[in-house]
Amino acid sequence: MARDDTTAPSVQIRRRVKAGAEQIFDLWTKPDLMVRWMSPFPGAVDCKASCDLRPGGAFSLVMSSADSSREVTGTYVQIDRPRKLVFTWIGPLTDNVNTLVTLELIPRGDETDLVLTHERLPTPAIHEGHTKGWGHILDHLAAAISEGF
Repeated sequence: MARDDTTAPSVQIRRRVKAGAEQIFDLWTKPDLMVRWMSPFPGAVDCKASCDLRPGGAFSLVMSSADSSREVTGTYVQIDRPRKLVFTWIGPLTDNVNTLVTLELIPRGDETDLVLTHERLPTPAIHEGHTKGWGHILDHLAAAISEGF
């Protein structure tokens, strides 16, 4: 039976970030910057990243901690620099199902409202884990910005 994407579980996280939308967009799309902060694990960040930033272009992430490693792949669906980035997200924690992430960046003076929506999650059971994981990723993003990346 096919999954109904209109009722599939989703995660949405909103944060105000002390940086401009251009800087945040670069942190999400440049592999040399992504590796400095992209990880769902609390504490130390270890990441390998590659991306072909164009609609239909692929990206790959391997995010690791001392205890675990997660590999995620995806394809860029929409790129509207520096306001919006939409990409698929496929990995073991989504049961290798093609899910969809939308990153919206809304400038607010010298800060930016960031809205991350992860849709089409395969089961309600993984909602909590993805909420925590994306929360840690956004914490690492804020820390990278405060450290001057």
